[in-house]
Amino acid sequence: MDRRAFIKVSALAGGGLLVGTYLRFGDSPALAETAPVGATNFVPNAFISIAPNGAVSLIAPNSEMGQGAKTALPMIVAEELDVPWDQVSITQGDLNPAYGRQMAVGSMSTPTNFVPLRQAGAMARALLVEAAAQTWGVPAAECMTENGAVLHRATTRRATYGEFAAKAAALPPPANVTLKDPKNFELIGTRVPGVDNAKIVTGQPLFGIDQKLPGMVYATYTKCPVFGGDFVSANLDEIKAKPGVRDAFALEGIKGLPSGVAVVADSTWNAFIATKALRVQWDEGAAVSQDSDEMAKQADVLAKAAPPAALAPGVKAVEAIYHYPFLAHATLEPQNCTALFKNGVMEMWTPTQIPGSGHNLVTNGLGIIAPNVIVHVTRLGGGFGRRGSNEFSLEVAAIAKKLEGTPVKLTWTREQDFAHDNYRSNGWHHFHAGLDEAGKVVALHDSFVKMQGGPGDMTGGGFPFNAVPGSQVKSGKLPAGIPTGYWRAPGDNGNIWATQSFVDELAHAAGRDPLAFTLDLLASMPAAVAPDGGGRGRGGRGGGGFDAAKMTAVLKLAAEKAGWGQARPRGEGQGFAITHTNNAYVAIVAEVKVSPAGELAIQKLTAAVDAGLIINLSSAESQVQGAMLDGISAAWFQKITIKRGAAAQTNFNDYPMLRMNQSPPVVEVHFVKSLAAPTGLGEPGLPPAAPAVCNAIFAASGKRIRTLPLISESLKWV
Repeated sequence: MDRRAFIKVSALAGGGLLVGTYLRFGDSPALAETAPVGATNFVPNAFISIAPNGAVSLIAPNSEMGQGAKTALPMIVAEELDVPWDQVSITQGDLNPAYGRQMAVGSMSTPTNFVPLRQAGAMARALLVEAAAQTWGVPAAECMTENGAVLHRATTRRATYGEFAAKAAALPPPANVTLKDPKNFELIGTRVPGVDNAKIVTGQPLFGIDQKLPGMVYATYTKCPVFGGDFVSANLDEIKAKPGVRDAFALEGIKGLPSGVAVVADSTWNAFIATKALRVQWDEGAAVSQDSDEMAKQADVLAKAAPPAALAPGVKAVEAIYHYPFLAHATLEPQNCTALFKNGVMEMWTPTQIPGSGHNLVTNGLGIIAPNVIVHVTRLGGGFGRRGSNEFSLEVAAIAKKLEGTPVKLTWTREQDFAHDNYRSNGWHHFHAGLDEAGKVVALHDSFVKMQGGPGDMTGGGFPFNAVPGSQVKSGKLPAGIPTGYWRAPGDNGNIWATQSFVDELAHAAGRDPLAFTLDLLASMPAAVAPDGGGRGRGGRGGGGFDAAKMTAVLKLAAEKAGWGQARPRGEGQGFAITHTNNAYVAIVAEVKVSPAGELAIQKLTAAVDAGLIINLSSAESQVQGAMLDGISAAWFQKITIKRGAAAQTNFNDYPMLRMNQSPPVVEVHFVKSLAAPTGLGEPGLPPAAPAVCNAIFAASGKRIRTLPLISESLKWV
């Protein structure tokens, strides 16, 4: 970065030092021109602010939804800056191109920010050292930093960063910066509480749904329950006469916004009550013909249209069909957004994983120029991919524009949240495999069918396909019509369940211990890196290839920690599953009990994870634990069924979640110690959890689960 570029992101402000860096991610726009050096007002395009008293403020650029990014990303800066964590305050960054890739999706917040944020911290540290050296008249090479201060040991001089802030701000940036050796990290890898923890447990307003503005009104927006349907008419006059209702009107003809009815009231409660009284006539459209039962019939036809090659004589055939349903995201905080349109400017407060998504919807849909759409990012009450799409931003913006000058908070009812999700796609895997006389897999074929559109395709690049020469995956697509989207660990959340369950099935068909069987498959692969296709939803996505040695190491670690292979009575069993997801390697061993009456109890989950360098150990453990429980909850209880083009499930009464008494009492997470660059971590713990449990159920009861959710299957045994 040259001096001109540095000046764009650095400025004197109140005698302090502000340091930033270009973060060029893909096609992110370049940083806009900012206030000149010496200005008292500074556009927050930088990540570090150091006050004359030594206080350090850091920007967290990516959205926080419980994955720990608001803590972990500033930890990276603080580590390189060499400042005590208790001297740091954190501010959530709003939408700003200076922050680069502001997308909390794909478990990529840490991997994509790791090096640039280290460089930002190291640059600030280098400037402070140079400022101290010039002040003291000593070589910079003789100075060092420690706990937010610069030291010159030869003369015993020591001064805080704040004392050099003004001088450092006037210095040109160094041509190169030296990053710390990861072996010398003191903050990274430790346990740091989440920066919002105290506010969360004391109920302070952090989330989108907490937003309050003077004179604010409250709104709902009702769309056709059949996907793609259009508004015809409604009892608007009756709704306007309801207690507390300010207005009710239709919105039509807005680009990107399905037509529907807005209800505006003086409270969320009154808006919800009035919305329940709505009687709308809809033009339901073509999607009304969509039905889950019919999809299953179509999937069977499509799968049979892509048959496997005939097996050689003497090869044992193993065949199975695995099916998983649509899933809703079911975030605890329903979709919401607050907006104020005034003097041509649309200002929004939104819980979003991709702030730029809502921004673009509003600029394109309402014709407001980009600089006049301001997006403030709030904390998210759950995301899991759902808040990557931001329909709620356009809905509330359209209402706010109609009510110019009045702030509007839009909140979806829980029923609207279930009815208008971007669901995890359903899927069918028709597996065909061949085992030779020695029990070795010599043929593997998957006729895979899913909903057209959205993530989740299989290419045959992931394990076990990359371990079987000549293996094939042939894909079929159901007609589009049901909206699908990213759901935690896209693609892998269903495909790993199917493939890892079938690997266990193959092991038993071969008369072998599943652990030994899988280790032999891994041993047949190159020890270093075998291609797995990269990208999303490939039954083991990683982007950097599949390292059989790393997978072997985590599987052996999980098996060791779980006590794999110990004799157990009938009704008790262990199962395991593995995944390469977001470049992380995860193995999970589940231990279960199944009573003869079919009652399931998950006793223990043991996970081993190689996710490279761990930034915040507390958050990392929580992410893996939460991902495992999330995966089990979905596999055990949840499904979305489509009837007449609409979701049949409307609330938690028919879409149950895992309860405390159903959760395993013991959940262990073991990380492989590594100094390699961090991988994704918020998602990789989810895909192997369900197949590990299902494989353990088979070991305990002989019941093979090939259709989810578990609750729909009988586990009774004698």
